Amino acid sequence: MAPYPLPGKIGHHSGNSVPAGNLRRRKIDALRDVLRAGPFHTALRAAIHARGLSLDRLTERLADQGVRVSVSSLSNWQRGVSRPERPETLRALGVLEEILDLRCGDLARLLGAPRRGRWPESSQGTSRVLANRLRAELDATEPGVRVLGIQEELDVGGAPWPWRVDTRIVVRASRSGVDRHVVMSHSADGGLPLLRAGRTCRLGRVRTDPAAGLTAAELLFGPLTKGETYPVEYHLDGAVPEAYHGTWFRAAGQNYELTVRFDPAARIRSAHRIWRLDARSPHKDVSELRLIDGHLAHLIDFDLAPGFHGIRWVQDN
Repeated sequence: MAPYPLPGKIGHHSGNSVPAGNLRRRKIDALRDVLRAGPFHTALRAAIHARGLSLDRLTERLADQGVRVSVSSLSNWQRGVSRPERPETLRALGVLEEILDLRCGDLARLLGAPRRGRWPESSQGTSRVLANRLRAELDATEPGVRVLGIQEELDVGGAPWPWRVDTRIVVRASRSGVDRHVVMSHSADGGLPLLRAGRTCRLGRVRTDPAAGLTAAELLFGPLTKGETYPVEYHLDGAVPEAYHGTWFRAAGQNYELTVRFDPAARIRSAHRIWRLDARSPHKDVSELRLIDGHLAHLIDFDLAPGFHGIRWVQDN
């Protein structure tokens, strides 16, 4: 499938009219430009025009793939009156990109930050639109479990901070038959870490957005009965340019334990517990953590407030 579509057949030309081949090239060039620059509604309108489909036909094509979007919604999207933000509409947007012969994420990237004030679960403010998009591709818009607590053990080398993190998430089934949990990973430098399942689960489907540094992975286990708890374990290996690590908590009341072990080559001078409410806010130092034996920092807390909780460290010059 071509990343940018050729428009439908162009009528015959005569006299001083522009040749059909030139019209095609001009339309494709114009579409490429608007997909790079946006805004979203202009790019969507241009892509629909280039594909030569009516809004009625688009809704039919979407319905054929099990996605229901009204003609009025499509009209509002392409006029800038509204835009897709909910998980189900973001899934529809992904299918729409396929129907319009666009590359995955061409339209989603133009959405930017949601207008409703919902922000991402990532260390650098990557739009939650893209994270929800990956979750929707894994049918994870309605979680079957509630996260009770997270335990992480991070090993950090010297700059640029090669690391390995072992994660253990304790979940409780909110309904019987639950047999999976979807986890998200974000790398601020756009690289994708290696994700592996641990002892208590196996790796299922994986979806990535390399440009945004996002990975969504399905971890399989169970099935569980309603109310049953289960430890989900997985591992990540990678490298980060930032001197901090932590986890986003969407809901209040969860528990978190983070242990960071530093290689002597990292030459760490101090470590600090940090917190931020959302991606618009800077990290705040909550307290300085003692470097136990000069190379280990640890935090544990219960009934957390929502937001990003973690540890940052300072390297000796």
